[in-house]
Amino acid sequence: MERIELLFDCLRAPYDASHIIQVAMALGNCDLYLSGNSLDIHNKKVISKVHSWGISTLPHVKIFGTFDEAVETLHREGRYLVGTMPGIQKTIYEIDFTKGNHVVVFGTESSGLSKRKMDKLDDIVSIPMSSSLRFLTLTVAVPVVAYEFYRQWQNKK
Repeated sequence: MERIELLFDCLRAPYDASHIIQVAMALGNCDLYLSGNSLDIHNKKVISKVHSWGISTLPHVKIFGTFDEAVETLHREGRYLVGTMPGIQKTIYEIDFTKGNHVVVFGTESSGLSKRKMDKLDDIVSIPMSSSLRFLTLTVAVPVVAYEFYRQWQNKK
């Protein structure tokens, strides 16, 4: 099975990091990339929370100093970078994750991805939702995207 690859720009909240790790470990084939001013994944609060769930190891995590460095490196390695943003017409369900090496990119929970950062990506998609909501939190959006990745690969078998 292919790897599910997720890039987080400025992941700061231990709560979010803990839940993202839980999803990555549940999938078993998920790589996490952190860029910008992200927290240390070995943060005491993160480790304490994931250990309380019976998770004793962490998924593969690669740290990049800046978002630009992450994008340049991943593009050089042949990755197709897909950003997430509410209100975009194209949805996550229109991406064929079984073709190519995709990395799904998430911005900060408070402000998402800036236009400058979105312009560096290969595609931008949204998660369909009611117009009464402006956005989904990372702890909600990440599992939706990661399991869509997983579902497509399972259906390909």
